[in-house]
Amino acid sequence: MRGKFPYLKDHLRELVVFNRFLQTVITLLNVTCAKLSAIHLHVVYLNTMKAQKWKTVPMDVSGFTAEDLEMFGGVEELSDYEIVKSDNTKIKSKKRKKTKGGSNKKKSKKLKVQSTEELSDNETSDAENIDMSAWGSSLHDSIIQALKILHFHKPTKIQELTIPAAIRGNQDILGAAETGSGKTLAFGIPIVNRIISIKESKKQKAEEENVELSKPLYCVILTPTRELAIQIKNHLQAICKFTDITVAVVVGGMAAEKQKRILKKCPEIVVATPGRLWELIEEGESHVNQISNVRYLVVDETDRMVEKGHFAELTQILSKINANESNRKRQTFVFSATLTLIHDMPNRLTLKKRKAKQIQAQQKLESFINLFGMKNPKIIDITNKTAVVETLTESQIMCSTEEKDSYLYYFFVMHPGRTLVFCNSIDCVRRLRNVLELLDCHPLPLHASMHQRQRLKNLENFEKSQNAILLATDVAARGLDIRGIEHVIHFQVPRTAETYVHRSGRTARAENEGLSLLLIDPQDGVLYKKISKTLNKEHALPSFPVDHKVFKLVKERVTMARSIDKLEHRQNRLTAQNRWFQNAAKDMDVDIEDDLLNYVGDEQERAAKSREINAMKKQLKAMLSKPIISKIFTGSFPTKSGKLLSPSIYNPQKAVTVVQKNRKKK
Repeated sequence: MRGKFPYLKDHLRELVVFNRFLQTVITLLNVTCAKLSAIHLHVVYLNTMKAQKWKTVPMDVSGFTAEDLEMFGGVEELSDYEIVKSDNTKIKSKKRKKTKGGSNKKKSKKLKVQSTEELSDNETSDAENIDMSAWGSSLHDSIIQALKILHFHKPTKIQELTIPAAIRGNQDILGAAETGSGKTLAFGIPIVNRIISIKESKKQKAEEENVELSKPLYCVILTPTRELAIQIKNHLQAICKFTDITVAVVVGGMAAEKQKRILKKCPEIVVATPGRLWELIEEGESHVNQISNVRYLVVDETDRMVEKGHFAELTQILSKINANESNRKRQTFVFSATLTLIHDMPNRLTLKKRKAKQIQAQQKLESFINLFGMKNPKIIDITNKTAVVETLTESQIMCSTEEKDSYLYYFFVMHPGRTLVFCNSIDCVRRLRNVLELLDCHPLPLHASMHQRQRLKNLENFEKSQNAILLATDVAARGLDIRGIEHVIHFQVPRTAETYVHRSGRTARAENEGLSLLLIDPQDGVLYKKISKTLNKEHALPSFPVDHKVFKLVKERVTMARSIDKLEHRQNRLTAQNRWFQNAAKDMDVDIEDDLLNYVGDEQERAAKSREINAMKKQLKAMLSKPIISKIFTGSFPTKSGKLLSPSIYNPQKAVTVVQKNRKKK
């Protein structure tokens, strides 16, 4: 090697020298960085430096020859410099300077809140240029400013009809509107607007009389579910952004002590589920015990709240509120998406059906008026005859019970997107979750048996992912506003038309398109016909188009996953039952006979069963590793550059588009 490559030695020597030099420079840079890090810069940065003195940095040059350091002059450190603030840097000061002259007090207050929330200058300037005249002149500036930030530039139909009557006429409101139509702000804006006025008046009076300002409970909002209560609280907090009004939520499943601490701060608005609210009233919590003097009462999703056997506490709460006859100033808002929805009367009744429905609807509204102690309410009904929004595309698949899993997985494969799947029972959610997990779909469950924290976490994760799947019971159907849900699939046909409307209302919100898909087996036929009749559907729902070649491949995978789930479920169920008996016997200090326990096999049999399940899982994994739709297209096409590029094998179409195209063909 020496004879053939004599120059390698010189190059290696140069590399060693250069390596030592780099190590020295890195060491010096580390020292310099450590010194600079001690300087507290905040938001200022180095703009110009006025160099005055340079100090030679001592270096250890042992190991280097004169030849090594031939081109190296030395290292110097800047020892005297000053940091100059940039003229373009904006620094937020904690103390705002007082404005001179005739500045508006309200304006300065808004500016203070705005800086606290750290709104960008661009966002504020854009908001100032937006025309908000559609909201009218009766709303406070702070509400208008919040609506600007939320990009709500004009009211929805239900808001347009409700807000003037509630603010100017101070009327009670009995409202029916489709889901996603803006019902929350329809009652929220008038209430917040009025509370602002009351507080301003009380504050002025307190200052004149030099007395301490009290913080009463102004408004109670009752909802059927915890998730809806939290959602309403978030919406109200958004429009209260530039006010000092506080909103609290009181629901089950969360620590009662924490909620009591929040109530001690005397929030003006309390959003609650009836059970936890009544529990706190009975315990004597001082703030919620002001409920008999409350100025505003809201009952959302009313038809669910008054269902027989549900929310017994609601009657007790209403009795306490209505007991105070002196509270004539109370304003009541009652809302639901299916408020005027009436089921068909039996055919044996002699009245004509149309007349019978009119009488029923009138009786239903009158019962609500009496129950909630309303005074000459304004009835607002903007629902259409089918009770669902026009932007919702409805469809169905007729199939056997065993095929439902396959059609569901087919839908996920062919039409990815944020999808909400509804089941009628918790057991169905659990089974379906296990099967879909085996198919690598990773669904998120949501049902009443879950801890509240996990429910909220799953909802949060569902909102984050574009292709997430949420498996839910009807606990999620009522009023939840989860953005961007593209599809709602009724894995099991709902038991009532109201439930169908509320489930379907989770998609196609705020004028966006959405799909509602019913999976109907022979046992569901009767329910499906009843729902169609109640919703005045003249024709059957269109069939959802299915590619049967793809469905055949999908079905193989689902069949394997179902087999694995059955084996695992049986094994786990028997083992769990045995464990329960053994623990119970241990607690009672008695011996348990083997005959009472389920036979799960000896050690060899259990190992064989475990090997069988693992082999099936490997087989399923091999199936899942192969793309289902790869056989639809093979080949390449030339580009302008002359290269051959393979196109994406499958470009999934929107499910809504597929149904609409199929309908046009027919």
